[in-house]
Amino acid sequence: MAKKTSVDSVKVRMYRQGFGDCFLLSFYQGKTRVFTMLIDCGIKFNTKSDDVPIEDVIDDLKATLATKDNGKPRIDVLVATHEHWDHIAYFHPSRGGLKNPFGDFDIGHVWLAWTENPKDDEAVAINSRLRDGVAALSFAAERLNDKLADEVEQSASLHLGGQVATARKKFNEAIDDVMGFYGVTSLKKVSQSGIRYKKNGKVSSMTEDAMENVIKLGNDGGGIKYFSPGTTVDANLLPAGVNVYVLGPPRSSMINKSTPSHGNAQETYLGIDRLGMSSFIDGALAVGAAENSQDHVDHGSPFGEELGVTPQTAESQEFFQRTYFADDEAYRKIENNWLDITGQFALQLDGAINNTSLVLAIELADTGKVLLFPGDAQVGSWLSWHDYQWDVTGGSGCDQPKVRTATDLLNNTVLYKVSHHGSHNATVKEKGLELMKHPELVAMIPEKEDSYSGILYQPLMDRLNELCKGRVLVSADKNFPPDRLRAERPPELSSGEWKTFKDNLVVDRVYVEYTIRS
Repeated sequence: MAKKTSVDSVKVRMYRQGFGDCFLLSFYQGKTRVFTMLIDCGIKFNTKSDDVPIEDVIDDLKATLATKDNGKPRIDVLVATHEHWDHIAYFHPSRGGLKNPFGDFDIGHVWLAWTENPKDDEAVAINSRLRDGVAALSFAAERLNDKLADEVEQSASLHLGGQVATARKKFNEAIDDVMGFYGVTSLKKVSQSGIRYKKNGKVSSMTEDAMENVIKLGNDGGGIKYFSPGTTVDANLLPAGVNVYVLGPPRSSMINKSTPSHGNAQETYLGIDRLGMSSFIDGALAVGAAENSQDHVDHGSPFGEELGVTPQTAESQEFFQRTYFADDEAYRKIENNWLDITGQFALQLDGAINNTSLVLAIELADTGKVLLFPGDAQVGSWLSWHDYQWDVTGGSGCDQPKVRTATDLLNNTVLYKVSHHGSHNATVKEKGLELMKHPELVAMIPEKEDSYSGILYQPLMDRLNELCKGRVLVSADKNFPPDRLRAERPPELSSGEWKTFKDNLVVDRVYVEYTIRS
């Protein structure tokens, strides 16, 4: 039986629809496209791009993927890395006036992380707790905004009252930005926010609706595959000459590690303090339940009820009326101080969901070159990759080792889709980026300017530019136009390297495309 011709190039098309991931991978044997993979398609909540509206992206996908048989666009594999709006927004059945944008596509398989598997008990438990977290954050954010006017009024007579009011408004807006990852915003009410309060008090976010539609697209197509770390994708699902290694999300306590360690043990280019979120979730949900119930709700307080008084009881007593509730003492009130931890909690919840990202290392077997797509994986996921090794399932030359380690895959990475849009806490140093030593390394970052404070993170950008010799492609940031890399040679590149880079680079209004050749 004749050996199948191996894939010898991959075109990686990064769409420019705004702050969000949308990548089309086209695998070629010579000039013939033999396989396609779409990884995510999203955008920051409540934003759009006038330069590249999503309609233009969908039209390009349809035109590029149209088949000769019936013209229906074909996606061999659709990957949804994790449940954040900037990754799966356009898989929603009715996002932004578009009626199920991918409903007209012929989809071979849908690939999801094990954390989305409804038949996996651990996955069900994780998702239940994460949804509790979104509900708790929603309640806390609503309470912060409800109390904003009172706090501004109470601080008005203070020396720094104006600065306090401004800081509080900015804080609340930042919380709302994080809420947008779930298709939820606290600043608007039910119909506009994407959050639905059900009769049982639970919430449903638009990201949940989008992921449910992804599952429907898979069931209507060729089916759904759930992947665990340390495994490889069945060669029968792939074109000849391609291996796909599953690196994450972790099936260990590392899934909970979303922030870097302190001091010399710090794994990324900057760290933020860790705070547990379980107590916050339980407390916020208990308070919310109490406010919407006539029945007694256990708040989990360590003190018996006889040792305290309710605010309602205190307000009726003369002592408290002339002290705590006096008009000139209003700025001392502490009822809502517990909500100030909402910021740290929001960051940790964001990191927890980022760590459920499906992480794929795609290898061209003949040369060992690797394309790394980590979703938004953060510290714990990156570190867990080194706990595994993978058997090579086919295609490699005899000089290639029969197993792969995370170090092998990182050493051979020639295209790195930068995790979490180039933020400070999602690209690990010593066990991640510093292992990417391949001379052909190129980085792609789906990002738009002024979307979030600290993104792009400059120390990370500096190191990426050093390792990639300036070959860092940003999708939609006017401060980093990819056209400039065609017009001006990065000083780290030789003339020959620059020519090769330009020959493989296409910059279009709708996308930036780079070709990896075996």
